[in-house]
Amino acid sequence: MLSRLNVATGMKCNAHSFRRGFARDLDRTGSSTLDIMDLGGWEDLSMVLRYTRGITFEDCLEHYKQVQLA
Repeated sequence: MLSRLNVATGMKCNAHSFRRGFARDLDRTGSSTLDIMDLGGWEDLSMVLRYTRGITFEDCLEHYKQVQLA
């Protein structure tokens, strides 16, 4: 299903990207990093921090807008 979605949209669609998006969405809504770690099943807080601090929602939105204009 994710492979078909990837082909249909041209956007990276795999379990990893959904998991990362899950962490970012929880972070944006104010969830604590420890809650995100528990809900996402991560054993190491550094991965949660990497996913939630690596790029902002605004960065993603800007990239999305650029892709849509191309």
